[in-house]
Amino acid sequence: MNLIILFSGQGLQSQRHIDEVLKVTSEHEQSLLKTVLPELFANDFDNAFDNETLFNNKVAQPFIYTLQYYRWQQLRKLIEKPIAFAGYSLGEINAFCYSSQLDFEAGLTLINHRAKFMEEEVSESSGLLAIQGLHNRELKNLLLETDTYLSIKINEDQFIIGGHTDNLSQADKLAQSLGARNTQLLKVSVPSHTKMMQKAAEKFREYTDSITLPAMQIPIISATDGIKYNNTNQGLHILSSQIDHSLDWYACMENIKEYQPSMIIEIGPGNALSKMINNLMPHLPCRSWDDFRNSDGLLEWILKNS
Repeated sequence: MNLIILFSGQGLQSQRHIDEVLKVTSEHEQSLLKTVLPELFANDFDNAFDNETLFNNKVAQPFIYTLQYYRWQQLRKLIEKPIAFAGYSLGEINAFCYSSQLDFEAGLTLINHRAKFMEEEVSESSGLLAIQGLHNRELKNLLLETDTYLSIKINEDQFIIGGHTDNLSQADKLAQSLGARNTQLLKVSVPSHTKMMQKAAEKFREYTDSITLPAMQIPIISATDGIKYNNTNQGLHILSSQIDHSLDWYACMENIKEYQPSMIIEIGPGNALSKMINNLMPHLPCRSWDDFRNSDGLLEWILKNS
């Protein structure tokens, strides 16, 4: 089976995922999480969605890493070794941790450093805006006029842009006046993958230069121009660069298509990536973990389509 695993980024985490994480983590692992995510164990966390706690960058990154770590540990017991991983935004560095077979604590430490460095560079309210229905020339003019930056290219007329909240609001109005089919402010609290994160990228690069990590075991098809890599040092360089450079998820999906997978599974949270793959490769079996009520349902689907 030519299987590829996709790891999602931020934005679709929910109470369902909190319950799942608290259920699968051991007492020792929860003690580690409490040092990084004390909010996860707060008595009033059920009200977190009123104040966007779960979507705060310093919470979201280590939380999603934890969710995906345990889902991958379950899934790897049920499937053959994948031919490749791919990850959207945060999902790519998570995929790198799992490819390098870092233990839970080592991966959590790496992700927490990334989240911390990015959070330190946010001096005022910032985030990301999704725009659908504008083409490259229109987008470039919009970015210049509103002092915003390309974050992720989804396809030829769908993009994510980053910037300060006031500038994103201006960009939202301008995009609609230019005929955009849809705009949406994302539940992300940092302008990821833009030059606003330059110092965070430098700090992360300095940090990763000071540590030694195991060799990668599964190659990654990157959202950096669709590059495929399986070298740890190359991976760390790419992951550092991604913090302040835009991603091309469209190129990544096109390269995934070229590898002719027989099945694709999205780890989640959410199923946004599998929907994109289904649009690009409608005859290829592709589902997300979150499409099923539990891992048994996912396993049944895997066996049916193998």
